[in-house]
Amino acid sequence: MPTEPQNAVLEHLTSIQQSFTLDENIQQYAELLISELTTQELQIRSPARTAAACFLIACRLRETPVRVTRIADASDATKSEILNEKKRISDTLELGIPNDDPTVILEEACEDLSLSDDIQTRAQQIADLGAEAGVTSGVSPYTYAAAVLYITSSAADTDLSQTDIADKFDVSTATLRDRRDDLLDTTGSHLFKLQYPTAPPEAISLVDDLLHHAQTAKWAQGKRHMGILAGAWLYTANKYQIETSVSELAALTGVSESTIRARSKDFDQPFS
Repeated sequence: MPTEPQNAVLEHLTSIQQSFTLDENIQQYAELLISELTTQELQIRSPARTAAACFLIACRLRETPVRVTRIADASDATKSEILNEKKRISDTLELGIPNDDPTVILEEACEDLSLSDDIQTRAQQIADLGAEAGVTSGVSPYTYAAAVLYITSSAADTDLSQTDIADKFDVSTATLRDRRDDLLDTTGSHLFKLQYPTAPPEAISLVDDLLHHAQTAKWAQGKRHMGILAGAWLYTANKYQIETSVSELAALTGVSESTIRARSKDFDQPFS
């Protein structure tokens, strides 16, 4: 028979579940966790906190992306309290809890925003590039997914604004721009190849060479890296007659068109 503290946790769990449109299996899984906690005689310090943490754990184990902040909004526990309780419960039950998968987050966001299959495919390709380059390490899967979609939608010239994407993933526009810059910076020529699939291997190599040399070039000192990156892309595209536009690169990188042209022109100078 459920104990009084367990009943209190279950009541909070039901309240949280009602705020979401998730599969009932999530609640059932969370209820099993709560039952196991009772068996293990883990002290329930706060029914609301325990319910929220068990709901989060159930979502993670069932590979259902849900932001901790959304659970906090639906409960009487804060984000930090939920995360601390999640750790206490997972340690007690010896659970290996994975982070939310950014590819699943991306897929759901693309569907919610009614984006085309081509954009969804491109977003997943960019996400894979970033993962291979190690960009996801230590980064929230939601901010990473937001940055991927920001780059994808900018290149595809969709109606989605920076604010639209930030709101969708519940991240600040400043964080969104920072993660975008990290992703562009790290993937460099790989993303150039994805953006311009007809580019010859020599063009891809040139982008790498330009970015490498710019690290020690005097003219590049103190210059914003996104501008250098966009300039390298434009310089390479012009050299190999790859169809592109300065406005497209500006939308992709967040750098002004005049700066991109200036950085592209800088690459005509000897590297010294």
